[in-house]
Amino acid sequence: MSSEHFPTVLVTGSPGMLGRAVCEILRPATSVVGISKRGLEGSVACDLSDAASVRRIFEKHLFQLVINTAAYSDVDGCERDPKQAYDSNALAPKILSELCSEKKIPWIHVSTDYVFNGKKETPYVESDQAAPVNVYGMTKWVGEYYAMTSLSPAAVVRTSWIFGAHQPNNFVNAVMERIKKESVISVLDDQTDAPTSAKDLSLALKKIADYLLDFVRRNPGKTWNELFHVCNEGAATRYTMAVRLRDLMGRPEVRVEKTSRELITNRVAIRPGNAVMSSERFQKFFGMRLRPWQESLADYVKEKS
Repeated sequence: MSSEHFPTVLVTGSPGMLGRAVCEILRPATSVVGISKRGLEGSVACDLSDAASVRRIFEKHLFQLVINTAAYSDVDGCERDPKQAYDSNALAPKILSELCSEKKIPWIHVSTDYVFNGKKETPYVESDQAAPVNVYGMTKWVGEYYAMTSLSPAAVVRTSWIFGAHQPNNFVNAVMERIKKESVISVLDDQTDAPTSAKDLSLALKKIADYLLDFVRRNPGKTWNELFHVCNEGAATRYTMAVRLRDLMGRPEVRVEKTSRELITNRVAIRPGNAVMSSERFQKFFGMRLRPWQESLADYVKEKS
């Protein structure tokens, strides 16, 4: 991305795990305006569910692209507070879609594999019917609708089980801390997903951003709304991920055990059992393949150490 074509980009949720990675990828080439609800990490404070507040941000800056990484992703929290889930995951994208449409700004909306019920035995593709089984998935699906019906060019990017820096409660970071301190750790083995590196995903988002900017330049006034699944290759459960982390950290003496979901008392939301998605459409369209999750995880552990 050259600064000539991409001087200013809005990244929502910029203090988050993915938001940070996106900002780091973009900043060498552009001016980034990051926003978050509480104005953390140097971001501008803005409630994305407040249309007037968001409009003020859009009127202050001349954006050429918006990347929406913000979400209320606490799956059980969404079940307990569906209004907050709706405001963050559905209403906020609606407001962004309206403003991007009005000002003819292309944008990228990041969504989730949790829009599926997890009953399919093979990887989900973009044409598979969404069927959310919890509030988080349902509100994210509604958010997708607003992006896919945007009057400005927009891409919806579904991804899965993101790991990366700056979020201690993330599964990978939490398990790494436990492996350092405990001799036995117990994790669930009831979900299969495609673990995805925030750093790798941000590179894919940059690829899509480049395409959108070129599309707008070549096709002024036209729209383009597309859906892509973007994940690291391969699949894993929490258990297999924990075992891999133990081995990468060189702690063979730590025993990793499987636990039952019935023993997790603070878990109120249903999870899709198999939410692995195929990234083949993205790979063919953009000529870019994300590496296996094992390789990304190994690099992340090396960086952390």
